[in-house]
Amino acid sequence: MAIDPAIAERLNVSRETLDKISSYVALVEKWQPRINLIANSTLPDIWSRHVLDSAQLVAHLPPKTARILDVGSGGGFPGIILAIMGDSEVHLVESDQRKSIFLTTVIRELGLNAVVHNKRIEQMENIGADVITARALASVEKLLDLLKIQLQTTPLCLFLKGARVDEELTILESYSSIEAQCFPSLTSADGVVLALKCDV
Repeated sequence: MAIDPAIAERLNVSRETLDKISSYVALVEKWQPRINLIANSTLPDIWSRHVLDSAQLVAHLPPKTARILDVGSGGGFPGIILAIMGDSEVHLVESDQRKSIFLTTVIRELGLNAVVHNKRIEQMENIGADVITARALASVEKLLDLLKIQLQTTPLCLFLKGARVDEELTILESYSSIEAQCFPSLTSADGVVLALKCDV
């Protein structure tokens, strides 16, 4: 699917990077009939609903972010987009084997600095990530539980969340070492980028 020039302008990336993102979108479209990578209803709007939504996290990454851990990567949003747009080493965690094969194919074909872990996040050893990302995976409470091992050393989480984020954040009353900040989403009127700063 050809990119909307307005979306390309908002992404504000080089032609080479835009070409890689276009190649990735083409792979999603090619594999979608065999594997449910994204909701079929969102495929016509993939550039805004998925690409731009994921790309907005780049602005929230701290300088010199060396390693990103993307949890529940699915079809690669936001992990693959972050790998294309930045210099960080991206670790994608996906328990579904078919989706993991897709992600590995994308990484190989696009020559990305990324690694796929075909396992559940709670079964992974601590990899010392600088940032943890997740999109449409679970509630804040569930995420914090799943990420207990990783949060021992990771100072920042960036989660793409929806309208119920305030309700979900009540759990933080039990976490005195975590500070939450919400930033308006660039792609959804009721969505936010949730930044959790962890005292590690």
